[in-house]
Amino acid sequence: MVKLHLKRTPAEEAERALRKARKAAATARKRSHLSEGAGEHGESSSKRRRKEDEIHSELDEEVYGPPPPPSLSTAHKPDYDIILSELEDARFREKMWDALRDDERLDSIDARFNDYAHVPDRWRTNAASHGNPEDQMDMDPRFMDDDTYAEWIRAGMWRRKHARQYEEEARRKAEKAARSARKKEMKAEMARLEKAAEERRKQKKRERESQREENVRAEYDRKWKDLLDPNTRHTSSLSFGDVPWPLFVPMTHSDTAHPDSSSITLEHFTATAISAFLIPISTISALAQDVGVSLPTHDRDKKEKKEKLRETMLRFHPDKFEGRVMRKIIETDKDRVREAVGQVARILNTLMEE
Repeated sequence: MVKLHLKRTPAEEAERALRKARKAAATARKRSHLSEGAGEHGESSSKRRRKEDEIHSELDEEVYGPPPPPSLSTAHKPDYDIILSELEDARFREKMWDALRDDERLDSIDARFNDYAHVPDRWRTNAASHGNPEDQMDMDPRFMDDDTYAEWIRAGMWRRKHARQYEEEARRKAEKAARSARKKEMKAEMARLEKAAEERRKQKKRERESQREENVRAEYDRKWKDLLDPNTRHTSSLSFGDVPWPLFVPMTHSDTAHPDSSSITLEHFTATAISAFLIPISTISALAQDVGVSLPTHDRDKKEKKEKLRETMLRFHPDKFEGRVMRKIIETDKDRVREAVGQVARILNTLMEE
């Protein structure tokens, strides 16, 4: 049977070295005594003894490993202080290794317990707060009561015993979450498309409104050109609604394409309405107003505004209007026209002072 050679500890290795040193010293002393009284018989005895020593040495090498190097002098004695210090160092190193292994074991245990992050119940989701085992698997068992801990153990055992079923359940949940995410993305995309369509509708509505306002302004200028043209003959048949007033005619519900000028009343003559008619707002300014942003007014815009207000004041000045247009108004509407002209003139003065 082959003898097992176990690995020696540092302390065992030092003790073995000490034994071998003592044995080597005793062998050296014995050889010195035998060499002094050796003859021919002694010489043969020494050969036989050396042969026996070689056999013992080979056996020691097989069991304990190679011996220490031979002494240079047969009178050399081992230094036991050095050997003892080496033994103490070996014991110290062994204790340090044991302490290191204990620290590593404690660190691994601490790391395993620290895998759990304790979250109070009041901060948990509804499922976790109501004791759902799936959500309680990540809880720290140190903060569980007896019932919760027992349920936690049972859930873990069930997961191990029904691993395939648990994986199937997890797969179904993942597919459900993926479907929910896709549905959410589709809903967001639909909302984005609806918002874009609404923006396009608003843009088209603004374009139609802008075109209608341009047509109304062009009709306003054409009517005033006819009124002030001396070659154009008018009879006294102009009503209040036939006068080209500087505002947009209110739209009726029945016919939005052809506004009814007869629906204009004195309440429609406001500074906001007249300013919106005489001073058109650009598309950029309109968008800025929609979002509540005010843009700075350029000098060119101020000059155009001033010229437009001055031109309108020359048309609606009470004295000038009385001499050039009032004679063409029917008698029943003259008082109403005079009142409207005076109100327009006052509003124009206010706008010119701004």
